[in-house]
Amino acid sequence: MRLSTLCLLTIAMTIPAQPISADDQVLYLASTADKTIVAYDIDGKSGLLTQKFSVDLPGNGGSMAFSPDKKFVYASVTGLEGNAAGVSTFRRSKDGTLKLIDTAKITSRPPYIQVDPSGGYLLAAHYGAGDVTMYRIVDGVATSKLLAHIKTAKTAHCIELDRSGRYVYVPHTSPNKLYQFVLDTKAGTLTPNDPPYVDGPDKDHRYHEPRHYKHHPKLPFGYTSNENGGGITAWAFNKKTGRLTRKTTLSTLPPGHKGSSHAADIQITPNGRFAYVSNRCTTELKKGQKPDDTLCAVAIDKTGGMKIVGHYPTGFFPRATCIDLKGKFFFACGQRSNDLHTYRINRKTGALEPIKIYKTGGTPIWVMCAEVD
Repeated sequence: MRLSTLCLLTIAMTIPAQPISADDQVLYLASTADKTIVAYDIDGKSGLLTQKFSVDLPGNGGSMAFSPDKKFVYASVTGLEGNAAGVSTFRRSKDGTLKLIDTAKITSRPPYIQVDPSGGYLLAAHYGAGDVTMYRIVDGVATSKLLAHIKTAKTAHCIELDRSGRYVYVPHTSPNKLYQFVLDTKAGTLTPNDPPYVDGPDKDHRYHEPRHYKHHPKLPFGYTSNENGGGITAWAFNKKTGRLTRKTTLSTLPPGHKGSSHAADIQITPNGRFAYVSNRCTTELKKGQKPDDTLCAVAIDKTGGMKIVGHYPTGFFPRATCIDLKGKFFFACGQRSNDLHTYRINRKTGALEPIKIYKTGGTPIWVMCAEVD
């Protein structure tokens, strides 16, 4: 993963804000090369997108997260003065428009940030540095107040919480481990759980190296996308201790797939019935050869068990994905094709039906949805 540099920019609305249409959802897309967050109105019937506005970031765009009440958006940025990394806080208006409030400097570039359910703490995983940090949020604004700085291992890729907000999970690809922590919001502490990590699938399995984590919205399970070889693993979750136990692992690649491919993101529908993993083509392509990136749909049963539903073509190097709040539409960014692919989710089978492809700014890096008035 590379860090880019950029002089500090001044926030600017590049496209006038317009009223959001009747569907009441907006999609935010951050681009690294364009240093912007672009917002799209989502048509609730067709899934078509209409660009509404764009705001400049004070550095190269990265991961984003909402405050629990969705009144604030937090965006990680790099290339600040002195090549520093930071987290920008944007205030959300009821119509979804954004206003930059502040940018707090942090220890190093985070490929993933998240906010706990209390809204008081911003958590970050640091890939290159190989550590996990936690910062104070005051009145909705992320600050540089460092509350926890825990050394783990390089390639810390993601940081997510269980539904209670008590337990935190950080998958690491290279050491093939999933670190687990306990968050005490009253004391403002983040500490390693016992044990501090669980091992990913055996390397002989091929589909190992946990990368991103999602907690099931209803069942006592978590799920990881596994980068090396492309896979998904189900983890049983102990509600009393927060400890994870590895259960089933499946390949997310199409049957008979040849060449090199690595899984990236994972999403679960709001009803918990389906999970989706993005598979990125890492084969050295010859002239004229097209990449074979896919999205894998996985059905989840009432016991947490998994079954592959199908595989669907998508943009080149699909790193960032998201599902709308109603579980109707799926969005996938082609990081190297600079586009956004939209799909309708078949609520009975989990299959993805292509809707439309939109060109984006350079290197789309993050997408997420929120309601608007």
